[in-house]
Amino acid sequence: MASESIAERPRWALLSPAGAGAIAVLRVWGRDAVRVVDRVFRPARGAGLGTTPHRQPRLGRIGSTGPGDEVVAVILSDQIVELQCHGGPAAVAEVAAALEFAGAGEANSQCVLEDDTRSQIQAQARIDLIRAMTLRTAEILLEQAWGALERELDGLAGLIDRDRASALVLAETLRQRARVGTRLVTGWRVVLRGEPNVGKSRLFNAIVGRERAVVHAQAGTTRDCVTAEIAINGWPIELVDTAGERETGDLIEREGVARGRAAEQHADLALLVLDRARPLDPAANSLLARLRGRGEDPLATAPEPPPTIVVANKVDLPNAWASDLALVDLEISAEIGAGIDSLVALIAERLVPNPPPPGAGVPFRAEHAQAIEAMIEALKAGSDAQALELLHSLRGC
Repeated sequence: MASESIAERPRWALLSPAGAGAIAVLRVWGRDAVRVVDRVFRPARGAGLGTTPHRQPRLGRIGSTGPGDEVVAVILSDQIVELQCHGGPAAVAEVAAALEFAGAGEANSQCVLEDDTRSQIQAQARIDLIRAMTLRTAEILLEQAWGALERELDGLAGLIDRDRASALVLAETLRQRARVGTRLVTGWRVVLRGEPNVGKSRLFNAIVGRERAVVHAQAGTTRDCVTAEIAINGWPIELVDTAGERETGDLIEREGVARGRAAEQHADLALLVLDRARPLDPAANSLLARLRGRGEDPLATAPEPPPTIVVANKVDLPNAWASDLALVDLEISAEIGAGIDSLVALIAERLVPNPPPPGAGVPFRAEHAQAIEAMIEALKAGSDAQALELLHSLRGC
Protein backbone atom coordinates (compact mmCIF):
# COMPACT_ATOMS: atom_id res chain seq x y z
CA MET A 1 0.00 0.00 0.00
CA ALA A 2 1.41 3.41 -0.92
CA SER A 3 2.94 5.38 1.99
CA GLU A 4 0.95 8.54 1.25
CA SER A 5 -2.34 6.65 1.72
CA ILE A 6 -1.23 5.47 5.17
CA ALA A 7 -0.42 9.02 6.22
CA GLU A 8 -4.04 10.10 5.62
CA ARG A 9 -6.91 9.46 8.01
CA PRO A 10 -7.95 5.80 8.14
CA ARG A 11 -10.17 4.56 5.35
CA TRP A 12 -12.55 1.65 5.05
CA ALA A 13 -13.70 -0.39 2.06
CA LEU A 14 -16.12 -3.25 1.51
CA LEU A 15 -14.20 -6.18 0.03
CA SER A 16 -17.19 -8.46 -0.63
CA PRO A 17 -20.47 -7.59 -2.39
CA ALA A 18 -23.07 -6.76 0.26
CA GLY A 19 -26.00 -9.14 0.21
CA ALA A 20 -24.26 -11.66 -2.07
CA GLY A 21 -23.22 -14.03 0.69
CA ALA A 22 -23.76 -14.97 4.30
CA ILE A 23 -21.19 -12.46 5.52
CA ALA A 24 -19.52 -9.25 4.38
CA VAL A 25 -15.87 -8.34 4.89
CA LEU A 26 -14.70 -4.77 5.42
CA ARG A 27 -11.13 -3.56 5.71
CA VAL A 28 -10.00 -0.49 7.67
CA TRP A 29 -6.46 0.71 7.03
CA GLY A 30 -4.23 3.66 7.83
CA ARG A 31 -1.96 4.88 10.60
CA ASP A 32 -4.78 5.01 13.19
CA ALA A 33 -6.85 2.10 11.86
CA VAL A 34 -6.68 0.05 15.07
CA ARG A 35 -7.52 3.04 17.26
CA VAL A 36 -10.48 4.03 15.07
CA VAL A 37 -12.01 0.55 15.11
CA ASP A 38 -11.33 0.24 18.84
CA ARG A 39 -13.52 3.31 19.41
CA VAL A 40 -16.64 1.56 18.12
CA PHE A 41 -15.85 -2.12 18.73
CA ARG A 42 -17.55 -3.51 21.83
CA PRO A 43 -15.89 -6.87 22.63
CA ALA A 44 -18.04 -9.75 23.83
CA ARG A 45 -15.52 -10.24 26.61
CA GLY A 46 -12.09 -9.04 27.64
CA ALA A 47 -10.21 -5.81 27.04
CA GLY A 48 -10.51 -3.54 24.02
CA LEU A 49 -9.48 -4.49 20.50
CA GLY A 50 -6.20 -2.57 20.73
CA THR A 51 -4.81 -5.11 23.22
CA THR A 52 -5.39 -8.07 20.87
CA PRO A 53 -2.45 -9.89 19.22
CA HIS A 54 -2.29 -9.75 15.43
CA ARG A 55 -4.46 -12.26 13.54
CA GLN A 56 -6.40 -13.32 16.62
CA PRO A 57 -10.15 -13.05 15.87
CA ARG A 58 -12.26 -11.13 18.40
CA LEU A 59 -16.04 -11.37 18.66
CA GLY A 60 -17.98 -8.22 19.47
CA ARG A 61 -20.46 -5.68 18.19
CA ILE A 62 -20.24 -2.49 16.17
CA GLY A 63 -23.04 0.00 15.63
CA SER A 64 -23.71 3.70 15.97
CA THR A 65 -27.03 3.09 17.76
CA GLY A 66 -28.58 0.29 19.79
CA PRO A 67 -26.84 -3.06 20.21
CA GLY A 68 -25.26 -2.86 16.75
CA ASP A 69 -24.33 -5.80 14.54
CA GLU A 70 -22.32 -8.80 15.68
CA VAL A 71 -18.86 -8.74 14.07
CA VAL A 72 -15.54 -10.55 14.13
CA ALA A 73 -12.53 -8.21 14.13
CA VAL A 74 -8.97 -9.17 13.26
CA ILE A 75 -5.93 -6.91 13.47
CA LEU A 76 -3.82 -7.93 10.46
CA SER A 77 -1.05 -5.42 11.17
CA ASP A 78 -0.49 -2.16 13.04
CA GLN A 79 -2.29 -0.37 10.20
CA ILE A 80 -4.88 -2.88 8.93
CA VAL A 81 -8.03 -4.28 10.56
CA GLU A 82 -10.56 -6.58 8.90
CA LEU A 83 -14.15 -6.89 10.04
CA GLN A 84 -16.63 -9.67 9.32
CA CYS A 85 -20.33 -8.88 9.71
CA HIS A 86 -23.63 -10.19 8.38
CA GLY A 87 -23.91 -9.86 4.60
CA GLY A 88 -27.18 -7.94 4.43
CA PRO A 89 -27.13 -4.30 3.28
CA ALA A 90 -28.57 -3.03 6.59
CA ALA A 91 -25.84 -4.72 8.65
CA VAL A 92 -23.07 -3.43 6.38
CA ALA A 93 -24.54 0.09 6.47
CA GLU A 94 -24.67 0.04 10.27
CA VAL A 95 -21.02 -0.99 10.60
CA ALA A 96 -19.95 1.51 7.93
CA ALA A 97 -21.81 4.34 9.66
CA ALA A 98 -20.06 3.56 12.94
CA LEU A 99 -16.65 3.55 11.24
CA GLU A 100 -17.29 6.89 9.62
CA PHE A 101 -18.48 8.30 12.95
CA ALA A 102 -15.18 7.14 14.46
CA GLY A 103 -13.19 8.96 11.79
CA ALA A 104 -12.65 6.52 8.91
CA GLY A 105 -13.48 7.65 5.39
CA GLU A 106 -14.96 5.42 2.69
CA ALA A 107 -12.71 4.25 -0.16
CA ASN A 108 -13.17 2.15 -3.26
CA SER A 109 -12.32 -1.51 -2.64
CA GLN A 110 -10.22 -1.54 -5.82
CA CYS A 111 -7.50 0.48 -4.13
CA VAL A 112 -7.20 -2.28 -1.54
CA LEU A 113 -7.25 -5.18 -3.97
CA GLU A 114 -4.68 -3.65 -6.31
CA ASP A 115 -2.07 -3.49 -3.51
CA ASP A 116 -3.14 -6.64 -1.70
CA THR A 117 -0.21 -9.00 -1.23
CA ARG A 118 -2.54 -11.88 -0.39
CA SER A 119 -1.32 -15.31 -1.50
CA GLN A 120 -2.99 -17.53 -4.08
CA ILE A 121 -4.83 -19.64 -1.49
CA GLN A 122 -5.97 -16.58 0.44
CA ALA A 123 -7.23 -14.96 -2.77
CA GLN A 124 -9.16 -18.13 -3.65
CA ALA A 125 -10.71 -18.17 -0.18
CA ARG A 126 -11.74 -14.54 -0.61
CA ILE A 127 -13.51 -15.40 -3.87
CA ASP A 128 -15.29 -18.43 -2.41
CA LEU A 129 -16.21 -16.50 0.72
CA ILE A 130 -18.54 -14.33 -1.37
CA ARG A 131 -20.41 -17.47 -2.46
CA ALA A 132 -20.76 -18.98 1.02
CA MET A 133 -24.41 -19.72 1.85
CA THR A 134 -24.18 -20.04 5.65
CA LEU A 135 -22.33 -18.29 8.44
CA ARG A 136 -20.57 -21.51 9.45
CA THR A 137 -19.11 -22.13 6.00
CA ALA A 138 -18.26 -18.45 5.63
CA GLU A 139 -16.34 -18.51 8.91
CA ILE A 140 -14.28 -21.50 7.75
CA LEU A 141 -13.47 -19.79 4.46
CA LEU A 142 -12.63 -16.55 6.25
CA GLU A 143 -10.11 -18.44 8.38
CA GLN A 144 -8.50 -19.71 5.16
CA ALA A 145 -8.44 -16.14 3.83
CA TRP A 146 -6.53 -15.22 7.00
CA GLY A 147 -3.94 -17.92 6.31
CA ALA A 148 -5.11 -20.99 8.27
CA LEU A 149 -4.47 -23.46 5.45
CA GLU A 150 -1.12 -21.92 4.59
CA ARG A 151 0.05 -22.25 8.18
CA GLU A 152 -0.83 -25.96 8.09
CA LEU A 153 1.04 -26.34 4.80
CA ASP A 154 4.08 -24.58 6.26
CA GLY A 155 4.03 -27.07 9.11
CA LEU A 156 3.69 -29.93 6.65
CA ALA A 157 6.70 -28.69 4.68
CA GLY A 158 8.83 -28.67 7.83
CA LEU A 159 7.74 -32.20 8.75
CA ILE A 160 8.54 -33.61 5.31
CA ASP A 161 12.17 -32.67 5.80
CA ARG A 162 12.58 -34.33 9.22
CA ASP A 163 9.67 -36.68 10.08
CA ARG A 164 7.90 -38.38 7.18
CA ALA A 165 5.56 -40.36 9.47
CA SER A 166 4.27 -37.21 11.14
CA ALA A 167 4.00 -35.53 7.73
CA LEU A 168 1.76 -38.39 6.56
CA VAL A 169 -0.47 -37.97 9.63
CA LEU A 170 -0.92 -34.25 8.96
CA ALA A 171 -1.48 -34.80 5.23
CA GLU A 172 -4.14 -37.41 6.02
CA THR A 173 -5.81 -34.94 8.39
CA LEU A 174 -5.90 -32.37 5.60
CA ARG A 175 -7.34 -34.98 3.23
CA GLN A 176 -10.18 -35.68 5.69
CA ARG A 177 -10.89 -31.98 6.12
CA ALA A 178 -11.00 -31.53 2.35
CA ARG A 179 -14.11 -33.73 2.27
CA VAL A 180 -15.84 -30.91 4.12
CA GLY A 181 -13.90 -28.02 2.61
CA THR A 182 -14.77 -28.85 -0.99
CA ARG A 183 -18.48 -28.69 -0.04
CA LEU A 184 -18.43 -25.32 1.69
CA VAL A 185 -19.82 -23.57 -1.39
CA THR A 186 -21.66 -26.37 -3.21
CA GLY A 187 -23.22 -27.98 -0.12
CA TRP A 188 -24.64 -31.50 0.17
CA ARG A 189 -27.71 -33.20 -1.34
CA VAL A 190 -30.14 -35.24 0.78
CA VAL A 191 -32.91 -37.15 -1.01
CA LEU A 192 -36.12 -38.54 0.48
CA ARG A 193 -37.17 -41.86 -1.02
CA GLY A 194 -39.84 -44.44 -0.34
CA GLU A 195 -43.16 -45.78 -1.54
CA PRO A 196 -46.21 -43.55 -2.10
CA ASN A 197 -48.09 -42.19 0.90
CA VAL A 198 -45.48 -43.08 3.52
CA GLY A 199 -45.22 -39.40 4.52
CA LYS A 200 -42.18 -38.22 2.57
CA SER A 201 -43.71 -34.86 1.67
CA ARG A 202 -44.92 -34.23 5.20
CA LEU A 203 -41.45 -35.09 6.49
CA PHE A 204 -39.91 -32.80 3.88
CA ASN A 205 -42.11 -29.94 5.10
CA ALA A 206 -41.29 -30.74 8.74
CA ILE A 207 -37.55 -30.51 8.07
CA VAL A 208 -37.81 -27.40 5.90
CA GLY A 209 -40.18 -25.75 8.35
CA ARG A 210 -42.70 -24.56 5.79
CA GLU A 211 -45.15 -25.96 3.28
CA ARG A 212 -43.20 -26.59 0.09
CA ALA A 213 -44.45 -30.06 -0.89
CA VAL A 214 -48.15 -30.82 -1.42
CA VAL A 215 -49.43 -33.23 1.21
CA HIS A 216 -52.48 -35.35 0.37
CA ALA A 217 -53.79 -38.77 1.35
CA GLN A 218 -54.00 -39.84 -2.29
CA ALA A 219 -50.98 -41.93 -3.27
CA GLY A 220 -48.76 -40.51 -6.00
CA THR A 221 -49.44 -36.83 -5.24
CA THR A 222 -45.78 -35.89 -5.70
CA ARG A 223 -45.08 -36.18 -9.42
CA ASP A 224 -41.71 -34.41 -9.65
CA CYS A 225 -38.73 -33.60 -7.45
CA VAL A 226 -39.34 -30.73 -5.02
CA THR A 227 -36.21 -29.08 -3.64
CA ALA A 228 -35.39 -26.65 -0.84
CA GLU A 229 -32.12 -25.02 0.21
CA ILE A 230 -31.70 -25.38 3.97
CA ALA A 231 -28.97 -25.28 6.60
CA ILE A 232 -28.50 -28.01 9.20
CA ASN A 233 -25.95 -27.26 11.93
CA GLY A 234 -24.68 -24.52 9.63
CA TRP A 235 -24.04 -26.85 6.68
CA PRO A 236 -25.78 -25.93 3.38
CA ILE A 237 -28.03 -28.73 2.15
CA GLU A 238 -30.30 -29.25 -0.83
CA LEU A 239 -33.22 -31.34 0.41
CA VAL A 240 -35.07 -33.23 -2.34
CA ASP A 241 -38.53 -34.77 -2.06
CA THR A 242 -39.12 -37.41 -4.75
CA ALA A 243 -42.12 -39.22 -6.19
CA GLY A 244 -43.23 -42.37 -4.41
CA GLU A 245 -41.55 -45.45 -5.87
CA ARG A 246 -44.01 -47.95 -7.30
CA GLU A 247 -45.00 -49.57 -10.56
CA THR A 248 -47.67 -47.45 -12.26
CA GLY A 249 -49.30 -46.98 -15.64
CA ASP A 250 -49.51 -43.21 -15.20
CA LEU A 251 -46.91 -41.77 -17.60
CA ILE A 252 -46.47 -38.56 -15.60
CA GLU A 253 -46.02 -40.44 -12.33
CA ARG A 254 -43.56 -42.85 -13.98
CA GLU A 255 -41.51 -39.89 -15.16
CA GLY A 256 -41.54 -38.50 -11.61
CA VAL A 257 -40.27 -41.82 -10.25
CA ALA A 258 -37.50 -41.88 -12.86
CA ARG A 259 -36.43 -38.35 -11.94
CA GLY A 260 -36.37 -39.27 -8.28
CA ARG A 261 -34.09 -42.23 -8.95
CA ALA A 262 -31.80 -40.01 -11.03
CA ALA A 263 -31.64 -37.45 -8.19
CA GLU A 264 -30.72 -40.20 -5.76
CA GLN A 265 -27.74 -41.27 -7.86
CA HIS A 266 -26.17 -37.85 -7.20
CA ALA A 267 -27.16 -37.68 -3.52
CA ASP A 268 -24.77 -37.65 -0.59
CA LEU A 269 -27.39 -39.13 1.71
CA ALA A 270 -30.84 -40.70 1.33
CA LEU A 271 -33.68 -40.86 3.81
CA LEU A 272 -35.68 -44.03 3.22
CA VAL A 273 -39.11 -43.41 4.71
CA LEU A 274 -41.22 -46.39 5.81
CA ASP A 275 -44.85 -46.34 6.99
CA ARG A 276 -45.02 -47.75 10.52
CA ALA A 277 -48.81 -47.84 10.37
CA ARG A 278 -49.12 -50.34 7.52
CA PRO A 279 -47.49 -53.72 6.90
CA LEU A 280 -44.25 -53.78 4.96
CA ASP A 281 -44.78 -55.12 1.44
CA PRO A 282 -42.25 -57.33 -0.42
CA ALA A 283 -40.72 -54.35 -2.26
CA ALA A 284 -39.98 -52.51 1.00
CA ASN A 285 -38.55 -55.66 2.59
CA SER A 286 -36.30 -56.25 -0.43
CA LEU A 287 -35.10 -52.66 -0.33
CA LEU A 288 -34.29 -52.89 3.37
CA ALA A 289 -32.44 -56.16 2.82
CA ARG A 290 -30.32 -54.63 0.08
CA LEU A 291 -29.47 -51.59 2.19
CA ARG A 292 -28.23 -53.94 4.91
CA GLY A 293 -26.31 -56.04 2.38
CA ARG A 294 -28.66 -59.01 2.28
CA GLY A 295 -30.40 -58.81 -1.09
CA GLU A 296 -31.24 -56.94 -4.29
CA ASP A 297 -33.21 -53.69 -4.58
CA PRO A 298 -35.87 -54.04 -7.28
CA LEU A 299 -36.50 -50.28 -7.30
CA ALA A 300 -32.92 -49.07 -7.70
CA THR A 301 -31.21 -48.34 -10.99
CA ALA A 302 -27.82 -47.32 -9.55
CA PRO A 303 -25.37 -50.14 -8.70
CA GLU A 304 -25.16 -48.92 -5.10
CA PRO A 305 -27.49 -46.60 -3.17
CA PRO A 306 -26.00 -43.63 -1.33
CA PRO A 307 -25.55 -43.86 2.44
CA THR A 308 -29.06 -44.19 3.81
CA ILE A 309 -30.91 -43.35 7.02
CA VAL A 310 -33.94 -45.63 7.42
CA VAL A 311 -36.83 -43.76 9.03
CA ALA A 312 -40.03 -45.37 10.33
CA ASN A 313 -42.74 -42.69 10.08
CA LYS A 314 -46.23 -42.39 11.62
CA VAL A 315 -45.37 -43.72 15.06
CA ASP A 316 -48.28 -41.63 16.36
CA LEU A 317 -50.59 -44.26 14.79
CA PRO A 318 -51.04 -47.92 15.79
CA ASN A 319 -47.98 -49.90 14.69
CA ALA A 320 -48.49 -52.50 11.95
CA TRP A 321 -45.10 -54.20 12.27
CA ALA A 322 -42.56 -54.82 14.98
CA SER A 323 -39.66 -52.40 15.21
CA ASP A 324 -36.30 -53.88 14.19
CA LEU A 325 -33.47 -51.61 15.24
CA ALA A 326 -31.15 -53.58 12.96
CA LEU A 327 -33.17 -52.19 10.04
CA VAL A 328 -34.54 -48.86 11.29
CA ASP A 329 -32.35 -45.97 12.41
CA LEU A 330 -35.09 -43.73 13.82
CA GLU A 331 -38.80 -43.76 14.54
CA ILE A 332 -40.58 -40.46 13.96
CA SER A 333 -43.90 -38.79 13.33
CA ALA A 334 -43.76 -36.07 10.70
CA GLU A 335 -47.40 -35.29 11.57
CA ILE A 336 -46.76 -34.25 15.18
CA GLY A 337 -43.02 -33.54 14.91
CA ALA A 338 -41.85 -36.38 17.12
CA GLY A 339 -38.22 -37.34 16.48
CA ILE A 340 -37.58 -34.60 13.89
CA ASP A 341 -34.84 -32.92 15.95
CA SER A 342 -33.08 -36.26 16.36
CA LEU A 343 -33.35 -36.92 12.64
CA VAL A 344 -31.89 -33.51 11.77
CA ALA A 345 -28.99 -34.12 14.16
CA LEU A 346 -28.37 -37.54 12.59
CA ILE A 347 -28.35 -36.04 9.08
CA ALA A 348 -25.63 -33.58 10.14
CA GLU A 349 -23.64 -36.35 11.81
CA ARG A 350 -23.78 -38.59 8.75
CA LEU A 351 -22.83 -35.80 6.33
CA VAL A 352 -20.09 -34.21 8.47
CA PRO A 353 -18.98 -36.71 11.11
CA ASN A 354 -15.78 -34.79 11.92
CA PRO A 355 -16.20 -31.00 11.51
CA PRO A 356 -12.90 -29.10 11.34
CA PRO A 357 -12.05 -27.38 14.63
CA PRO A 358 -12.03 -23.56 14.79
CA GLY A 359 -8.97 -22.05 13.17
CA ALA A 360 -8.01 -25.26 11.35
CA GLY A 361 -6.50 -25.28 7.89
CA VAL A 362 -9.11 -26.67 5.51
CA PRO A 363 -8.45 -27.42 1.80
CA PHE A 364 -11.53 -25.97 0.11
CA ARG A 365 -11.08 -26.49 -3.62
CA ALA A 366 -10.90 -29.66 -5.70
CA GLU A 367 -7.36 -28.85 -6.83
CA HIS A 368 -6.28 -28.57 -3.19
CA ALA A 369 -7.69 -32.03 -2.46
CA GLN A 370 -6.05 -33.50 -5.56
CA ALA A 371 -2.65 -32.03 -4.65
CA ILE A 372 -2.89 -33.42 -1.12
CA GLU A 373 -3.84 -36.86 -2.45
CA ALA A 374 -0.77 -36.76 -4.70
CA MET A 375 1.40 -35.61 -1.78
CA ILE A 376 0.26 -38.57 0.31
CA GLU A 377 1.14 -40.98 -2.49
CA ALA A 378 4.56 -39.34 -2.90
CA LEU A 379 5.26 -39.55 0.83
CA LYS A 380 4.22 -43.21 0.93
CA ALA A 381 6.59 -43.87 -1.99
CA GLY A 382 9.44 -42.13 -0.14
CA SER A 383 9.64 -39.27 -2.65
CA ASP A 384 10.04 -36.31 -0.31
CA ALA A 385 11.22 -34.02 -3.12
CA GLN A 386 8.09 -34.71 -5.15
CA ALA A 387 5.89 -34.11 -2.10
CA LEU A 388 7.56 -30.75 -1.49
CA GLU A 389 7.18 -29.81 -5.15
CA LEU A 390 3.44 -30.57 -4.99
CA LEU A 391 3.12 -28.57 -1.80
CA HIS A 392 4.86 -25.52 -3.30
CA SER A 393 2.66 -25.81 -6.39
CA LEU A 394 -0.44 -25.87 -4.19
CA ARG A 395 0.70 -22.72 -2.44
CA GLY A 396 1.32 -21.02 -5.77
CA CYS A 397 5.01 -20.50 -5.06
